[in-house]
This record gives sequence, structure tokens and C-alpha cells, in this order.
Amino acid sequence: MNILVDAHVFDNGLQGTTSYIKNLYNIIVDFPNIQITLCANDINNLKNIFTNEKFKFITLKTKSKIWRLFYEFPRIIKKEKFDFAHFQYIVPMKKECIYINTIHDILFLDFPDYFNLFYRITKRFLFKLSAKKSDIIFTVSQFSKNCIAETFSIPKDKIHILPNAVQVSKISSIDVKEKYGIRNFIHYVARFEPRKNQIGLLKAYLNSDLPNNYDLVFIGRKKDKIEKKYYEKFVRTIPSDKKKNIHIFESLSDEELIAFYKQSSCFVYPSFAEGFGIPPIEAGVNCCKVLCSNQTAMADFDFFKYTFNPNNENELQQKILEVLNDNEYPFENTKNEIMKKYNLNDIASYFYNIIAGKNDS
Repeated sequence: MNILVDAHVFDNGLQGTTSYIKNLYNIIVDFPNIQITLCANDINNLKNIFTNEKFKFITLKTKSKIWRLFYEFPRIIKKEKFDFAHFQYIVPMKKECIYINTIHDILFLDFPDYFNLFYRITKRFLFKLSAKKSDIIFTVSQFSKNCIAETFSIPKDKIHILPNAVQVSKISSIDVKEKYGIRNFIHYVARFEPRKNQIGLLKAYLNSDLPNNYDLVFIGRKKDKIEKKYYEKFVRTIPSDKKKNIHIFESLSDEELIAFYKQSSCFVYPSFAEGFGIPPIEAGVNCCKVLCSNQTAMADFDFFKYTFNPNNENELQQKILEVLNDNEYPFENTKNEIMKKYNLNDIASYFYNIIAGKNDS
């Protein structure tokens, strides 16, 4: 089975989609009778992430979304005679092989206030058309599966749940407190945008009865227009006398991210809406206390001792204090439950069996 993977998202930094592709294909590449070729503009970056010598790479010549989907990918697929091509959300309009499509979510339709009108109109059309043209559809949660099936009139048995997966990280030797001058800290990992609700966490921190020796750390991308705009609003919300206690990072190594999880007093995930939500389960497997939103797909995370409604600021303030004061937090039980439910090898095997069955038919 010769599979092309659209990996252009790695050209724009790390996010949920890149974690999904990275974790899945770094396992799949060692399965029998399979060849993986990844495509992006910056294949040197890809080679640092996909280090197995079995991977092949193709450099994309264009950065244009339209040109890439309507011309370059169909040309590559036809020329190289790929059996499968795996895309995220949108597939090429011209059919040249079996198309695998992971539609992680359609939050722009379920929560339209977080997305502009042009985005909603264009994505609705392209996502629906792509779903209809896809031979295999994956999504990452029951919440997203239900939304996709109902909105695009696709039978539920045609949509396979392939969630994001996690692995236990290696121990990090970096002391992030010393390196970055941080005291005890609460932290959050997510790109800056309104639905991620960084401002809600900031306000809860500022208005709570936390001991005055706690800092607040935000780790997340702020490159796109919507991210920059929300980030600017976020910064304006920080009182001048508290700026020294608020730490913001964008580009960190994997080892540094692991260190933040392991050294954090509590990881808080106050997102209003998610198709899945990788960071809280990453925090959980790294034995970090987690306080997680219970909305949308995050309702599946029933292994967390503490959850909350992100629309209720008072509840968030109260729960932060409860988590910090919990001296019997079930670290190992939480970690084991996550690893059981989101085991990478099991998820990769499920993916492999689905596409192998399609190939045989």
C-alpha cells in the first residue's frame, strides 16, 4: 500500500493536526506492506520529525492552497501511482486514487460566533464536497462524528473514529522554572484564539484567592490573523502590576513542553469547544494535575477527577483551588486510563486495518 500524506501543515508550526499525523505515521511506517511518502514545502523540517529511514519525501512547489489541491497533488498522485492519499479536511477535486480524509471537527458550524462569515461559507462548501468525494472518512471523537454525519448527511457507519493518541514522554532534564525565571505555576497549552479562552483563565487567575507565589504560563501559537488579534486583546487584559507573573511562550522544543507538564502545579484547559483536545491528555500522561473543560468533545475525558464549565468563571476559580490543594490526586490511575483509551499502537492498528480492507476490496 503506497500512501501519500499531505503534510503541508508542518510548514506552519505545530498544532493538533500535526500531532495527529506525527504520532500516527511514525507508528504506521513500520507496519508490513506499506510505504509512506510525506509532502510539504519544507521537507528538511519533516525529516527532523519523521526520522525513520523508510519514509519518503516530496517537496511541494507551491504554497497556494488552491493550486496545491486542484493541480499539484493530483499530478503527484497520478505520476507516482499512489494507492491512497491522506488529507486533513479538504481533498483534491480531481480523483486519482483512494482518498482518506480526516475531518477533525466542524466547529465553525457548531460555534459560528468564533469564525467569520466568509470562512464559514467557504469551509462548509469545501468540507461537505470533500466528505462526499472521500473514500474513507476519519474523525477524532464521537462529538465530531455526530456533527459531521448530521450536517453533511453522511451515514454514521461511513465515519470511523480515529482519535488522537499519546505516548509516555521521556523524562526531561530541563528546569523550566530556573531557565525562564518562573515560580510555582499553572499553565495552558493552546494557540491563541477566542474559543480557546485564554482570557477566561487569565481572569480566573487574577480574581481567585490563589497564594501570591503562583505564576501563570501560556504556551501557544499566535501567527494567523485571528490568533494575533485575540493575542493583542489578551495582552491588553493583563494589569501592569501582574505582567511579571504572566509568562507567554510560542516556540518551545518537545523536551521543554514535557518539562512544563512535569513541573506544573496544575494544567488548566478552559476551551469552549474542541473536536478533540490533545494537551489535557498529554498533561495527564506526564503526571500533571489536570483541570479540564467538560464541553463538546472534552466530555469524553471522564478519567479526569476535575472538570468544569468554562462559561462559569466562579466554578473555574473554585476548581483551581481544589486541584492545587488536592494531596491525593490520582496521577497513576489517570495516566493508565488515558493510555488504555488513547493507546497509539491500538489506534494505528485500527487505521491500518481500515485502509487494508479498502485496498483488498
